[in-house]
Amino acid sequence: MKLTFDQIKAVAVGSLRTEQGADGIRFFKCTQRQIDAWYSESETLGQRAETTTGVRLDFHTNSRNMSFRASLGNKFELFIDGVLRRQFKMNETESRTTHFALTDPLGGEKESFRVTLHLPSHEIGALDWIELDDGATFIPHKFDTKMLFIGDSITQGWQAQIDTCSYAYRVSHFFNAESVIQGIGGAYFNENSFDSLPFDPDTVIVAYGTNDFGHNKTQDEMRAHVRAHLGMIAEEYAKKRIFVISPIWRGVQVKPMGSFAECRTIVAEEAERLGLAHIDGLTLVPPFPELFPDDLLHPNELGFSFYAENLIAQMQRM
Repeated sequence: MKLTFDQIKAVAVGSLRTEQGADGIRFFKCTQRQIDAWYSESETLGQRAETTTGVRLDFHTNSRNMSFRASLGNKFELFIDGVLRRQFKMNETESRTTHFALTDPLGGEKESFRVTLHLPSHEIGALDWIELDDGATFIPHKFDTKMLFIGDSITQGWQAQIDTCSYAYRVSHFFNAESVIQGIGGAYFNENSFDSLPFDPDTVIVAYGTNDFGHNKTQDEMRAHVRAHLGMIAEEYAKKRIFVISPIWRGVQVKPMGSFAECRTIVAEEAERLGLAHIDGLTLVPPFPELFPDDLLHPNELGFSFYAENLIAQMQRM
């Protein structure tokens, strides 16, 4: 049986808006206002705001088989019962339809499986259809909490060859959280990108700063944007848990606006001024060059494992 649009929409996690159009079923991690705000900054940022970072379909079924056709996007990842089982890489010259059996890792059957299909994190993913066995059960997964991640390419998971190894995905999995992951490569504190969301998180995690270092001409300019943007987040989510992560270690330490240490201090001071929980990014990922493969900026999978493990521990203590 092919799932209806309404069934797919009901199990779409991380999507603020799900639409069916000429390109198939599209999923949006940002509101249209946010997308437009980033396009006004640059074409690249606008495009990255439209990617399907953090979007997944999450449900339980007794089906023995599953098929889907991707109309857009080249890398999809499949979890069965919380374990990564397949990574599908597609391109325009090959079939974009895939079929697979739902089993345990040894090929064994069970009465029911939890199926989580993750869409691409760094490009736009869209689906034409999903098919299960005729008469199969189809039950949305139940979550324990809701989380909103706001950040740049590190939150988007750059340098993770397996998208779901990013810290935001790992934290979401640990807390069994229905999460929206608004990671946008190259993004920075930008009050114009703020918008009220059709999503009510229990926890908000903000991780900007490494792109602000260099994007702003002066420290005063950076502080003004950090203060304005964090102020909007603090007001919108006044009754929620809000964590602000100051930038993690990077290789470049000095730019015309000043030092990286001074940039980090601005984020920490503005978070604390608003009474938000500040987490020192230097405590999350060890400053080992082998954990940062591209100019000592983005963690790889191992670096993200440190990030997620240490972040979870600090969140639980605060």
